[in-house]
Amino acid sequence: MNRILIVDDEQSILETLSLILGHAGYEVETCSEGFTAIDLVKENNYDLVLLDIKMPRMDGLEVLERIIAINPDLVVIMISGHGNIETAVESTKKGAYFFLEKPLPDISELLLTLKNAVQHKQSKEELHRLKNELIETNRIIGTSKEITDVKNLITRYANLDLNVLITGESGTGKMLVAHQVHLQSLRSEKPFVIINCATLTDNKSDDELFGLHDGRNLRIKGKLTEAEGGTLLFDEISNLSFEVQSKILKVIEEGRFVRVGQTNEIKTDIRFIFSTNNDLESEIKEGRFREDLYHRINVLRIDIVPLRQRIGDVDELIDYFTGEICRIYGLKRRIFSMLAVQRLKSLRLPGNVRELRNLIERVIFSVDNDIIEDEDIDLPGSRQSKELTDLMNKDLSLNDFQNESEKLFLLKMLNDYKYNISQTAEALKIQRSHLYKLMGKYKIPTPSKIR
Repeated sequence: MNRILIVDDEQSILETLSLILGHAGYEVETCSEGFTAIDLVKENNYDLVLLDIKMPRMDGLEVLERIIAINPDLVVIMISGHGNIETAVESTKKGAYFFLEKPLPDISELLLTLKNAVQHKQSKEELHRLKNELIETNRIIGTSKEITDVKNLITRYANLDLNVLITGESGTGKMLVAHQVHLQSLRSEKPFVIINCATLTDNKSDDELFGLHDGRNLRIKGKLTEAEGGTLLFDEISNLSFEVQSKILKVIEEGRFVRVGQTNEIKTDIRFIFSTNNDLESEIKEGRFREDLYHRINVLRIDIVPLRQRIGDVDELIDYFTGEICRIYGLKRRIFSMLAVQRLKSLRLPGNVRELRNLIERVIFSVDNDIIEDEDIDLPGSRQSKELTDLMNKDLSLNDFQNESEKLFLLKMLNDYKYNISQTAEALKIQRSHLYKLMGKYKIPTPSKIR
């Protein structure tokens, strides 16, 4: 049963509304002045408040401000026998849902207004529930200093409404961080739109970014229009060609665009977020990324460290993923033994958190036991492991074996990190220049020659 609080200094109004609303199935409470109303709102959860404007001791507008401060989601309908447009506008600005003038409308119209107000509150509550579910779904797991720093930056940057650049290796959680920036911002109830830059080619970039109008109808809406008022994420921004980079730079600088098939400019109100697993400064030096665009997107920055640099979070990640996977698929809760956890923590996991989750999922579905032991963690074989076995059976000198095995290891590492020189060098704990020398020594092509 929906609860309504009626606040009015006229006893006849309280009695009449109580009778009407009680008969309509509402649970009604009443009071005749503002201080009591404030105390009641502090102590109770009402679906709706009917609040008179002209009252002794404290007028309704001041009461409105105070009760909205207590509960911002409270739905309040103001009542006044001396109503005018200015009063109605002021009450709306202070958070009122609607404004009624005395004498009140007929019963059917009044009840319809109240029904719509209650449904409005229920819709707001549903939005809050869905938002909380989204926040939980996109929760960032871990308590290490490295991931705590990331969480703190998200909170600090959420409402600054400036461009954000998120960097990190593949699988570190750049998408989660972008979602959290949006969900914690004032734009959280507006769209969160993602552009996969790997598929944003020159010949279709205009349609996907700006949309397409055939002169009579809007054929393609375009991502910029979809994201209006909300957040637009350019995922893996380094994949864009120079031509598309130029188009995005123009939109960022001017805050407007022209849709194909139209001549009028369309203004934008969008928060831009960009992610990359590449070193953009190196991309600039190698002529693959615009320096002016880099300075535009690198306003606020969040760097996510790889999982190997925050091993302390692996225990929590294992527990979280195991629980989630078992819950989603209706399985009995599995537990990784201490040795199994240590085995997982010893792995390099170039795919980071994403690879860890996939590995846990694979193990859960391949092992029937409730407790998963370290011997149950069977890593998939690779071409390199077979080549290493073959190498060990060849008739080689120690020097030749060292060179061949080193080359094989370098190829495996470069492949794991998708030939990202910075990330591979970091994983090998050597300088980039040293890695380039080794690649030259073994005639391994550089990323620019592979593309």
